[in-house]
Amino acid sequence: MPKVKRPAIKGPAYDDEDDFDEAPRGRAAAMHARDIPYSVAWFRDRAATYALGTIICGAAMLTLAAWMGGSLGAFGNRFGDGVDVISRSAGLSIRQINVVGLDPLVEEKAREVAGIRVGGNILTADPYSIKQRVEKLEAVSGVKVHRFWPDQITIIADPREPIALWQGEGDDWRVIDQRGRTFAEADPQKYLHLPRLVGEDAASSAATLVTAMAEYPDLAARMETAYRIGGRRWDVKFRDGADVAFPEDVKLVEALGALNMMQARNRVLDLPVTRIDARHPERFALRPTPGGPTAPPAGGA
Repeated sequence: MPKVKRPAIKGPAYDDEDDFDEAPRGRAAAMHARDIPYSVAWFRDRAATYALGTIICGAAMLTLAAWMGGSLGAFGNRFGDGVDVISRSAGLSIRQINVVGLDPLVEEKAREVAGIRVGGNILTADPYSIKQRVEKLEAVSGVKVHRFWPDQITIIADPREPIALWQGEGDDWRVIDQRGRTFAEADPQKYLHLPRLVGEDAASSAATLVTAMAEYPDLAARMETAYRIGGRRWDVKFRDGADVAFPEDVKLVEALGALNMMQARNRVLDLPVTRIDARHPERFALRPTPGGPTAPPAGGA
């Protein structure tokens, strides 16, 4: 018996917008349904499934907690112990702890306060928490913590070092470190070679100025006293030279670079001027010394 070739079923042809009122039928209806990715019913079914799953999981946790003595905390502890066992089995336990940048005595103390141990779970060794604990040490300035998978923790610490003399509200000078913390036992008379910073908030911003100035050794060697202005910029008095008004900290490096170039070309710090306004690095303003040229510099102190 010859096979009858069935005509291909096509979706309805829409000649104008009015034809959209007629819904597709048969196979075309199925194809039309696949064009609608999600429906209200789909979301309702999925929400019911997730809700049921949550209830079942919660009931299972309560059952396990009751079996362990009625304590969800005990369940959490046993769950954590299970994670530790699995982590160690997967080779994710800490096998090496490196401390870089500190002398042996401080290094040993850093290992103690870090709160981690060889054989511990590397997944629960939080770098931020380790950093906070080590930075509390008196002999430490800054800390970076790196977690190298699968089994190493490296702590890179900067030792605390004196960087400046600071005068706050009173007349007393104090020795400060990179973070603006004072050395309680330090004698300022032994650190007269350090730059002097004046201002209540000068200590907390000291590292910004000292680090930027270190890029230009000739300027750093002539810096005598820096005054913190408005909590956002510095006025610097240079030895045997003018006072220089620098811009806000974000432009400090640019202004120092411009001043260093002008000093190399024109010896601007040796000119008979009392003040140099460097708040606009592209155009300096110089205030001449009243009464004309001054006497030659007498030399550094």
